[in-house]
Amino acid sequence: MTETKPLEPEGSSSAQEGTPNLVIPRHKIRARVMQAIYAYIVSETPPDEIFAHLLSEMYEAAQAEAPHNAQFLRELFFGVIEEMPAIRVLIEKHLRGWTWERLFLVDKCILLCGVYELMHFPDIPLRVTLNEWIEIAKSYGTLRSPGFINGLLDAIRRTLAEDPTTLVSQKSL
Repeated sequence: MTETKPLEPEGSSSAQEGTPNLVIPRHKIRARVMQAIYAYIVSETPPDEIFAHLLSEMYEAAQAEAPHNAQFLRELFFGVIEEMPAIRVLIEKHLRGWTWERLFLVDKCILLCGVYELMHFPDIPLRVTLNEWIEIAKSYGTLRSPGFINGLLDAIRRTLAEDPTTLVSQKSL
């Protein structure tokens, strides 16, 4: 039987402590939330049911290991759903030569999550948010998705940074 390597959160190393770090990384949380948003959009199932079926196990594990990651998961999922219409409008304003309807559904989900994260998590550096969603686009999107996601998220970041009342304007890249 082979041993599995414990999961590590962003910016940590279990080698520093000498003990395995069991915390579920936010990268994995982001990917799972994006998948849950996808399921929500295609199935029109109530958010609480989607959460129960797709996210509750990860939420419980994160709650036991690192409550701040469990809170991140819950806030990202329910926040994206709650603000989806407003985030969609913001994304549509930045589309050039595309319409919302023409976008690949996975790219829509990545953009919705990425924009929400840019706007609502003061403890996460902008560069981390951008890089994480680009990496998720590499794993789940098309060959063109990473560049597309990068360009749109960065354009939205720049627009939000122009307004001194936004969280984005208060964080450095």
